[in-house]
Amino acid sequence: MSLNTMARRMSLEVPGIADAYAKTLLSEALQQIQDSRMWSFGLADGGWLTPGILFSSGPGGLSSAGSVTFTPYSNQVIGDATASAAWAAYATLPPLTQFQIRSPFYSLYSIVGYDTTSHPPFGTFTLDRVWTEPGGVGQPYMCYQAYFPAPVADFKRFFDILDTTNNSPIDYWSLGQKDLSYEDPQRLIFDEPSYAVPFGRDQRPNSATPNYFLFELYPHPLSVLPYTLKYLRRGPQLVNPGDLVPEPLTEEVVLWRAKANAYLWKEAQKGEHVERGSGADFKFLAEAAGESYKACLKPAMDRDRDSVMLYFNRFRRDGYSSGEPYSNNSGNLNIGR
Repeated sequence: MSLNTMARRMSLEVPGIADAYAKTLLSEALQQIQDSRMWSFGLADGGWLTPGILFSSGPGGLSSAGSVTFTPYSNQVIGDATASAAWAAYATLPPLTQFQIRSPFYSLYSIVGYDTTSHPPFGTFTLDRVWTEPGGVGQPYMCYQAYFPAPVADFKRFFDILDTTNNSPIDYWSLGQKDLSYEDPQRLIFDEPSYAVPFGRDQRPNSATPNYFLFELYPHPLSVLPYTLKYLRRGPQLVNPGDLVPEPLTEEVVLWRAKANAYLWKEAQKGEHVERGSGADFKFLAEAAGESYKACLKPAMDRDRDSVMLYFNRFRRDGYSSGEPYSNNSGNLNIGR
């Protein structure tokens, strides 16, 4: 049953509810159900691929090709002929606006724009803020990716981040930005990452992942490495007319939850001067709809339990890690992680 059909049914069964508002109530009801527990449709796999240092050149490949002009209090970085040619030749994913740039030993800036028209014939990067480091012409630079977006917009939490090259887990729970600022404020340690540190929401203009949660891989990666992600997301939403309720939920579950909310809304619309006892008792109807919702929800939860267990049975734990961060040495769930 599509969202349109469910909304039409609800507007017929609950007097005074327009189809448009019924769609809103149904969407909110599904979100409330999704947030009530862990559902199998929210368990997902993904990955990150660190691209390494972009336009690699110089001794050890630890700098990017060519040189640039950094101008204090300007948010534009201008490449020389070599750098501009390398930037123009870049035609792979992720887009350049997902990368960061820095002058060695100075702060990291995000690239939010690229063009060849501001200072022709040279390429120009636009930064997320004005440059407040020493500047000049012919400056060396490093271009790489340090901040990685969550795999989906409705991301909730990680279950595992695995370095599949070295068969080692990435610690995503121990460190915060305050810890990194204390240990390595200049971010001068480059190596294969051991930590994924929460960085904040992606507020960069022109980003391909707006408002996604960002994680800083540390130490900063200058080589190409894949990472496997296992995570929890909210799940499918009811937005478009043809959207369906995800399995193992049923339309009845979502309808009853939405009806309970609708009846409470109807009760709130009663004026102060309505004669006592007149009209429908929407409080009673809301309570009855809530009981019907619970009765329909339990079978869906029972059906989904095995699917959730199967997902977690796919995890492979190495002995040296003692199963962390999900279990302690006795095999019990580690709530603290």
